[in-house]
Amino acid sequence: MRALLHLPGLTIARVCVVLVTGVIVGACNPAPSEPVEPAHDKRVTPRLIAQRIMYCDDGTRADVDFIDDGLKMAVTWLPKGRTEILRAQRTGDEFRGDQSRAIVAGGAIAFMRRGKIHVCHRTPEGS
Repeated sequence: MRALLHLPGLTIARVCVVLVTGVIVGACNPAPSEPVEPAHDKRVTPRLIAQRIMYCDDGTRADVDFIDDGLKMAVTWLPKGRTEILRAQRTGDEFRGDQSRAIVAGGAIAFMRRGKIHVCHRTPEGS
């Protein structure tokens, strides 16, 4: 959340509104529990820490892998998107890549891609 302090005021307000709305909507609409094949292979993510399929409020899905020391995130937009590596400087900082940015808050991740905000929620562990 520290990364939010460096954003312009209007952008901070928009991201906060989107995150809060996403959490409320996510609580009302459980994520589908369909099985999904991992989008990454071991060559892309050799030091995988955690993998999650994220379901977004706009209906999109993303395969998110935290790799190395947890300050790198490999994101693949499903079903057949290109994998992008996002990096954070420190724990709690914003993740940045060539085309995207991401802020992790609780069980949600707010992605900014091509000027659009996607609020995504992780699936339960058992799904």
